[in-house]
Amino acid sequence: MADSNPANFANRPKDEVREIASKGGHASHGQHDTHPDRNPDGTFTKGSDAAREAGHKGGVSLHAEHHPDRNPDGTFTKGSEEAKELGHKGGIH
Repeated sequence: MADSNPANFANRPKDEVREIASKGGHASHGQHDTHPDRNPDGTFTKGSDAAREAGHKGGVSLHAEHHPDRNPDGTFTKGSEEAKELGHKGGIH
């Protein structure tokens, strides 16, 4: 059964579909608003408040509660009960 929905690309003229496709990615590659605390490549500017805030969040996370079944880098310790439990849950779906 044919679909008459104009939003369906199969129902649009090929030239129109090509034109839309040629614009693909433009919105995600440099067309966004610039942030005053960021360089054009996305890194933080020197002394920016955004960098300071991100660093603070990272430091808070680093010094947060340590889980006994996890290594400092977040991976599971050898023989971890948490790893066994989550591995079992992952195999159930």
